[in-house]
Amino acid sequence: MQLNVTQNLNTTQRLEQTMAPQQLQSLEILQASSLELEQRVLQEIALNPLLELVTPGAEILESDLLSQDERSTREMDTELSAAVIEKDENLASALLEDLNADYLDNYVSDLYHSRPDAEAEERRRHFFDSLSSEPNLLDLLEPQIQEAAGADEELRELCLQIVGNLDAAGYLRSSNEELALQSGKTAQQIARAIAVLQSLYPPGLAARSLRECLLLQLEYNHEKGSIAWDIVDRHLEDLARNRLPLIAKEVDADLEEVREALTRIQQLSPRPGQLLVSRSAPVISPDAFIEKNAIGQWTVRLNYEIIPRVVLNEQYLEKLDDASVSAADKHYIRDKQNAASQLLYAIDQRQSTLGKITEALLVLQREFLEQGTEKMKPLIMATVAEMVGLHEATISRAIANKYVQTPQGLFPFKHFFNTGYSNANDGEEISSRAIKQRLISLINQEDPQKPLSDQVLSDRLKEQGLEVARRTVAKYREEENIPSASLRKVH
Repeated sequence: MQLNVTQNLNTTQRLEQTMAPQQLQSLEILQASSLELEQRVLQEIALNPLLELVTPGAEILESDLLSQDERSTREMDTELSAAVIEKDENLASALLEDLNADYLDNYVSDLYHSRPDAEAEERRRHFFDSLSSEPNLLDLLEPQIQEAAGADEELRELCLQIVGNLDAAGYLRSSNEELALQSGKTAQQIARAIAVLQSLYPPGLAARSLRECLLLQLEYNHEKGSIAWDIVDRHLEDLARNRLPLIAKEVDADLEEVREALTRIQQLSPRPGQLLVSRSAPVISPDAFIEKNAIGQWTVRLNYEIIPRVVLNEQYLEKLDDASVSAADKHYIRDKQNAASQLLYAIDQRQSTLGKITEALLVLQREFLEQGTEKMKPLIMATVAEMVGLHEATISRAIANKYVQTPQGLFPFKHFFNTGYSNANDGEEISSRAIKQRLISLINQEDPQKPLSDQVLSDRLKEQGLEVARRTVAKYREEENIPSASLRKVH
């Protein structure tokens, strides 16, 4: 018997591109907002004794000292990284998540394997000691709970425990059964603690729903049994649908009384927790300016004031030429020098890229800058990418979470990129943002008692030479947070 054995060997070749840590750092810094970049730079200063803050205008970026060959090589690396990540957004997210998740671990590792001097250690300690968090609901409610519970220590502790279940808006999302199981208390004890929380200021805390939240506020203001109370208690959905005549009939009141009750309801807070924990909105600082100079010429100016300015510590660098310094210490200094140089280069490249993009917007959106939104042109990132000689993925990351100040106001960079329409009357290209502006203008001029439907708005735009479908009109209206015609109607 002859046994024939056939063996198949398949060889597969696969080319994989991997990114060096400095390439990942460049991409992360490129897409960081000014606030994120500031935090990143301060963290790097805390980790690297060769970096030090300087007063504005006194520094020289390390990247300015790079040769042209080094600069070209690094630019190619950055573009390669962008191209690789462009192919796989999941990879980009995973890489950045890994960077953030491992950052503290790397920080601890760096502390144990580095040789920081006393000055660097003091700088680290000052940085982390300066970080403070805003008071949370528990911190702010504890004095009220202490007063409400009096000498009942068990009730006070249970109230404090339940506060931990309130969300940022002040709502209690856990059921009584869940709270009882969590705390080991009876249903009666849970109900009593919730009653205490619902008696605190601001009223509406610990509510399970919007209806209960608003009713608690009306009760706090001695309005139980009022028309406003009846509307919230039994006709909240009708109110949301602007069915005022129906509500008037159901609550046995005239339309004017219902309007007055509506005004009162609109003064209530649907998120009482946010009234207590006042988180002021961060002030947005522009990353770039497009403006006219004293002689009327358009200019582009980057905002360097929002980025901490750092240089290399010359005292550490001098130790590289000191014969008394050990080889191990010199190796440590060189590692930190390389890390500092890569950081400074990445920041310099970020600013350079942002400057090129801003200059391109000045050229491509000149009419908008001079005349306003209705003159904004359709623009896609590929156009800017080709104009400045960068990858489209680089443009996308460079403008993320960044703002530009213009004569027309402060806008996110992404505001300038949009699709468009062609005007049938004169062939002019009009951006989707200009269409939205025309919609807003039409709605502002409508009769409040006979608001324009989406179809009528579409027809009005068609009269202006713009073919915009009814569904598109509805989409644009919702994006601008404009209610439908039925909700805009004034009875």
